[in-house]
Amino acid sequence: MKRNSFFDRALCLFFPRRCKYCGEVIAPENEICENCRELPVISGEVCFDCGYSKSECSCKNKKHYYDRIAAPFYYEGAVETAVSRLKFNNLPFLAKEYAADMADTLGERFLDDTHYDLIMYVPASGSTIRKREYNQSELLADGISEITGIPVSHSLVKIYETGIQHSMPRFDRTGNVFAAFDLKDKDELAGKNILLVDDIKTTGSTLNECAKLLKIYGAGQVDCICFAVAKWKQNIDTED
Repeated sequence: MKRNSFFDRALCLFFPRRCKYCGEVIAPENEICENCRELPVISGEVCFDCGYSKSECSCKNKKHYYDRIAAPFYYEGAVETAVSRLKFNNLPFLAKEYAADMADTLGERFLDDTHYDLIMYVPASGSTIRKREYNQSELLADGISEITGIPVSHSLVKIYETGIQHSMPRFDRTGNVFAAFDLKDKDELAGKNILLVDDIKTTGSTLNECAKLLKIYGAGQVDCICFAVAKWKQNIDTED
């Protein structure tokens, strides 16, 4: 049924349709609001070391344990609002919408030359799960799996609590997550290519530590896909 049908419009009187990014009420036939039509898309050729557009990259090709990283958006404007709604407003259903954006980027950037055996995701701590009742990165991984058919592994776990990354200086974040992760099934990864999922990449310390562990246990290629990449000067409210 088309969204501009009489039934859809009547339904929207009781359950208003909202922009998937900022949450503003929109007409039934629209996907997003007018203000969100100019999203901070990462376009053109991409630096796979930091995830930025090459025209904005300043990482000087600093190498990581992960092989490549990409994301559809920079973490700013409506995308910042979108992540906040997913993580802190108890709106887990948004992950399916955002996973579709990530899957599009995955197809554009990676799937032309890489077969992935498993999708894995950055695990949350026990306290975060108790507080939020879900791990948004796991939900994003599930959404990408539903679109691509690549199975999700739940083997990667966080084995101790760490300080909140965004409260620390940039260069302390690597030490904060050092050895914070482990695998429940250590024989699962031998020779397999892994797609590692997270919501936001800031310094990349968390993704790098996870990728290092995966490679220690035999993973082949480890590529990362995120919903958004924060520019390095941003002081953002995230755990990554």
